[in-house]
Amino acid sequence: MTGDRSDPPTYLVAGGARVDAGKTTFSAGLVAHLADRAGDAVGVKPRAGNDLWFDHDDYLIATDAARLYGKDARTLAAANTRALAAADDDSPSPSAVTPESINPVHRLWRPTPGRTGMLGDAERTFLCDRVTTASGTRFVVNGAAEEAGLFPDALTDRLPLAEATRVRDVPAFNEVMAEAHLPAIERLADRVARTPVPVVVESYADVAGTLPRDGPVAPDAVAVVDPGRARLYAGDRYAKARAVAAGSPREGSREEHVDAVTEMIEPLATVSLPALSGDVRGDPDRIAAAYEPAYATLTDSVEN
Repeated sequence: MTGDRSDPPTYLVAGGARVDAGKTTFSAGLVAHLADRAGDAVGVKPRAGNDLWFDHDDYLIATDAARLYGKDARTLAAANTRALAAADDDSPSPSAVTPESINPVHRLWRPTPGRTGMLGDAERTFLCDRVTTASGTRFVVNGAAEEAGLFPDALTDRLPLAEATRVRDVPAFNEVMAEAHLPAIERLADRVARTPVPVVVESYADVAGTLPRDGPVAPDAVAVVDPGRARLYAGDRYAKARAVAAGSPREGSREEHVDAVTEMIEPLATVSLPALSGDVRGDPDRIAAAYEPAYATLTDSVEN
């Protein structure tokens, strides 16, 4: 977890494209592959998001129980063979794997054609965030979108948003993220670092990594997934390139994109990934069998 050879390995899975790169399929199969080799394995997705319109079935599945998570976190949680370790010695030992336990920050979006949202995204607006904190679940609502009439009536009926924190501009949202979102992700990193089995960390969109660069978790190997292929990188070289990218004018200091990192380093290998049917994608063990050559190359890069 810290890059020490004696620690169980940590694998980062990032996407070469913002959407539909195949990260979750690759991650779920990798968890199954590692569990078969090591006895147990865990997958986490620090940040995730989905769309009220495009992912409506997934939205309904979660909000039927007044919860908010997406298909990716649900898929990874089902692939896990054990819970993450507690964040520290004073925290209670977790007994169950839930989407919220492996995905501390989830954002719900909606399409807004012809409109730019508060966060600067064209054609879409964020509605609310769910943050898993040390004490439970916290919701953060886009008050500007709510006041503009962009909230569906059903959303406030399906989620407990009456007492949620409301933000109306970026500076206020940045304050809330510093107070809630970042500590939630740091707490997940602490749990990953203390977990005594291999861990797969799935990134978000085409972001190079969603755990803190200077935190307790360093990837031992990285897979950048695109449709039909995965580029495999040494974890230490990828981490160094990510740190360099973080200081570039384009990337800023908070979030680095995959292409800004990979343009600086060569992959150890590029492996082919076959197309999979929906039935196979829904079964981590069958994914593991189909992608076994890719997983073997990835794990061999750590073990040899």
